[in-house]
Amino acid sequence: MRTPADSLAYSYNWWIIDYSEPSRDWGPRQIGTPEDPFRDFGDTRLGTPSGDRNKYYVMRHKEFDYDLLFAGVDHSADGWLPPPENALDIADGYDTRNLLSFGPFNIDPGEKLPITFAWIGGEGFHQDPWDFGVFDPRAPEAYYDRLSFSDLATNSRWASWIYDNPGVDTDGDNYFGEFRVCCHDTTYTEQGVEYTACDTTWHKGDRIPDFKGASPPPAPVLSIYPSVGSLKIRFNGLNSETTVDRFSGEIDFEGYRVYMGRDDRESSFSLVASYDREDYNKFVFDYSRESYVLLEKPFTREALLELYGNLPGVENFDPMDYPRDNPFEHPLFADSVFYFAPQDFNQSILGKDTPIDKAFPNQPYPSSLFPEECDSTELTEDGHLKYFEYQITIDNLLPTVPYYVSVTAFDFGSPEVGLASLETSIINSAAPAYPLSSVEDVDEKDLKVFVYPNPYRADAQYDQLGFENRDGTEAESRMRRIHFANLPKVCKIYIYSIDGDLVRELDHNCPEGGPEAMHDSWNLITRNTQAAVTGLYYWVVESEEGVQMGKFVIIK
Repeated sequence: MRTPADSLAYSYNWWIIDYSEPSRDWGPRQIGTPEDPFRDFGDTRLGTPSGDRNKYYVMRHKEFDYDLLFAGVDHSADGWLPPPENALDIADGYDTRNLLSFGPFNIDPGEKLPITFAWIGGEGFHQDPWDFGVFDPRAPEAYYDRLSFSDLATNSRWASWIYDNPGVDTDGDNYFGEFRVCCHDTTYTEQGVEYTACDTTWHKGDRIPDFKGASPPPAPVLSIYPSVGSLKIRFNGLNSETTVDRFSGEIDFEGYRVYMGRDDRESSFSLVASYDREDYNKFVFDYSRESYVLLEKPFTREALLELYGNLPGVENFDPMDYPRDNPFEHPLFADSVFYFAPQDFNQSILGKDTPIDKAFPNQPYPSSLFPEECDSTELTEDGHLKYFEYQITIDNLLPTVPYYVSVTAFDFGSPEVGLASLETSIINSAAPAYPLSSVEDVDEKDLKVFVYPNPYRADAQYDQLGFENRDGTEAESRMRRIHFANLPKVCKIYIYSIDGDLVRELDHNCPEGGPEAMHDSWNLITRNTQAAVTGLYYWVVESEEGVQMGKFVIIK
């Protein structure tokens, strides 16, 4: 990707190996000159550099070999040795060794020299599976011209940007890299042409590695408020909606997605609801490629109306009237043809076409994006800006089982550089909760602790029903659970045998509250690390509010 010095020797060499006949061992070699005489590798070999001296000679020789496809073409006029007798066989593919080298470096004992490489792949390299039929090793240009390096070039550029982010001053010396200024609008003044609309595009970084790739907007801040049979999800998207993309320099927030699952594996989550802004992608027909291409970021409906709503012959312009099978033909430019498609699903009307809604629908845009600078009327009890607070309630849930909830943020990508929409991780923002009475309800309504399942039956196959060990990672002796609900935030749980012996003590400590503060469980393992046996057990819950007692049965 980069090297630690600007003035280095670079070489790229390849050769084929013929183990049975050394004279057929061959690779491109330059003809010797008086200043740089030809070196014989020995054993009549013209390919494999045998021995350390020859290997270092190849690495320092500053030779860039021509492509394997051109092995059958005589390059003598350019200073290369003529092709071998079997060159036509080599040109259409062979067992090849490749060597990329650069240097020299002086490395003292104990020193380290970090070097970064990027392996680049690309789609669409071969345009037609029948193209190889035109390959002629004597004139390979016809085949070579049918190959497409565009995706490889895109991915190479992204690898370079990830290694060293353009426009980012990594080391704080006020150098942000190299940029171009592209002006697309002008006006005429007495002094001449004046540029009125210009964009600055950074294309190189500050030569200090970043190792940071493109990323979606930050995930919103998630809070869960349980009640019996339902979960109220609240999330705040201040950072999601105001963070500037590291590469495009724009705020590219597109929307939110709410997921729910029965465990914390990504495959367990299902989409519950989504919200995204109303915008449309414009696919323009490229006559050179004979296909539609996406070149610009999504347009709002208002922007499209301003661009095309007042054109001659256009009435009641609606982008959805112009899908791919009915493209829009510009009335003033005969070669301008394009169609529109929604970016995501355009579920943009909060509380109507999406169950996600504003928690404070009448809250105006804040006076500042820094909560500490805002008036108290603009803040929630948790100190978040009300304007960016959203909510959704998920009903008809089983109260006795845990659910995992995740809210992600996603962007619209970067069509200019071929980057698709990015979404935050479902797993990283996932939080568990039980649809039981919240710990606040437990305190306010003086709800009593209860235990389930009671009785606990070992033959009920709770694991196969999905109530235990859903991810299959626990041993059978450790996967069993008896649950305690309506617990105070801070308490001690004692479990006794019918004879009064202490079986297990659990410390329930959730002083900050939260969606699991009213719940805890016991895995049926005693304080002596033995499996609990069949019988009647007593439980005692002690807290500042008092003492509660009850009993349950285990049947094995």
